[in-house]
Amino acid sequence: MHRTAKEIGLFLTAINLVAVMDSPDVQDKVGASMPLPDSDTEKKVSDIAKWLTGFGKRKYMFLTPEIALIEELLRQTDNKAEVTIAIPCDLDPEIKERLQNNLPHGAIVELLEEPHFPAMLYPSNGMLVTCGYMGGDRAMVMADTYRMVEHYNSFLGKKVFIPYIELTSAARYDGWMEVGQDRITEKWRSGHE
Repeated sequence: MHRTAKEIGLFLTAINLVAVMDSPDVQDKVGASMPLPDSDTEKKVSDIAKWLTGFGKRKYMFLTPEIALIEELLRQTDNKAEVTIAIPCDLDPEIKERLQNNLPHGAIVELLEEPHFPAMLYPSNGMLVTCGYMGGDRAMVMADTYRMVEHYNSFLGKKVFIPYIELTSAARYDGWMEVGQDRITEKWRSGHE
């Protein structure tokens, strides 16, 4: 599941999982490595994209390859948003190639290997977007994402956290790490409009 999420993002992985969530086998295997998604994840993607555009930024740097969210963001901005997806420097070349092939067409979307920083991304025109899950009041991300959050922490602009699922308990899964509250300026919560 982590490998799939690194390739297409947590939201598209969750949307794909919703279709097979009735299977006890899927629930056991997926539930062992990450929180099971909500059935309304696809609708949530639209709401989140609307929330992101509300900040009035033009450039977005995603620290996870959120293909579903990026496609919706581009749709809502008529392809005017510019998106950079930061990828780990040690990402498997095969995953990197498939990710490159999955990028939305007809818009400015590029991959950038850490530790590089995108040109012309300033607090006034851009923001960092990190995705994971909420476990109680804790923002949880995969280990690769955590490393990039720390690396790009010097960005002085808006740094938002978007959970694909919000759990009431402080559940922690193997391979996930907590992002400190000082690394986030805004969090999306269900109910945001």
